[in-house]
Amino acid sequence: MKKISLLAFFLFLFSAVTYAHGPVRGKMTATIDIEAPAADIWDVIKNFDDMSWHPGIANTEGTGGNEKGATRVLTLAGGGTITEFLKKYDAKKMSYTYKITDMSIVKTIQHSGQDEDVPVLAVDNYQGKLTVKKKGNASVVIWIATYYRGYMNNNPPVELNEETADEQVTAVLKEGLTSLLHKFEPNTLPTAITFTMKR
Repeated sequence: MKKISLLAFFLFLFSAVTYAHGPVRGKMTATIDIEAPAADIWDVIKNFDDMSWHPGIANTEGTGGNEKGATRVLTLAGGGTITEFLKKYDAKKMSYTYKITDMSIVKTIQHSGQDEDVPVLAVDNYQGKLTVKKKGNASVVIWIATYYRGYMNNNPPVELNEETADEQVTAVLKEGLTSLLHKFEPNTLPTAITFTMKR
């Protein structure tokens, strides 16, 4: 009986620790093959200050063009803004890397006796990389997002936990890549997008 009680205690302790763990950096990779020349696809997405190809973005205001250190403010179709910084741009490799530096707040919640702001994207320390590569006579587009959940302490609220962060990031990548796919293959289903997640 004592052994069973001890086992139950450790199982409870393990589950509590698992739930209460601190944030772990996640890496989500979305890839899609598109039947179009890489240069044509890159031409659509190459300008850091123009995200009109993404239906979730209502407007982009940028400064600095495609130079390292450039910034852009994305006004979302559903409301709110995201400010991003261009870390690296390589036209020859058809790739650029960016980082979120600021986001508007959609609401404030009470959690563990504290006010917690919930941003438009439930993430922290988000970095993205968008790349187009030639693949035979077609191309592959790779969009990588690395981030932490929005709540950086233990016991996150639902609005700022890993599941919410993953769902929102998946939606952003899927919506953008689906739109890009349909510019070249209007009848192809978005199930052609492959997602992998590491944490």
